[in-house]
Amino acid sequence: MITNKRSQELLMRATTGKSLDKDATEEEKKFYEKCKHYYEVMHETAKKHGIKNPILEIPMEVDF
Repeated sequence: MITNKRSQELLMRATTGKSLDKDATEEEKKFYEKCKHYYEVMHETAKKHGIKNPILEIPMEVDF
């Protein structure tokens, strides 16, 4: 299971074009590739609808 913090890091890498760590697990690799795909789809969809600055994010978990 990927932690919320790690998923944020992977999302940031995918959306900024940075490569994945060489020691990443299979689960992290799949998540990274999905993030890249969703980011591309988001931009294509936003362009069709006239949205100029779309944002792809993962909500942070809060511990009380």
